[in-house]
Amino acid sequence: MTQIENEQQYNWAVARVEQLLPLVTDETPRTDPCSIELELLSHLVADYSDEHYSIGRPSTLQILNEVMDTRGVAEPVF
Repeated sequence: MTQIENEQQYNWAVARVEQLLPLVTDETPRTDPCSIELELLSHLVADYSDEHYSIGRPSTLQILNEVMDTRGVAEPVF
């Protein structure tokens, strides 16, 4: 598989990544089959997610509004 082509493949890949995560640690050799599979599937899942579920980059105004909301500022102070 060179790319995930549909939602069914995506769901399978996400589930498999979740199964592999507990099996791979920082100490797991990169040559370990689980480590290799996790890395490959993670890239495929990320590529599909970026293409189909991307939320895009926030505008400067959206960022400013989020910061103001987080800090409890009701109106801009200029």
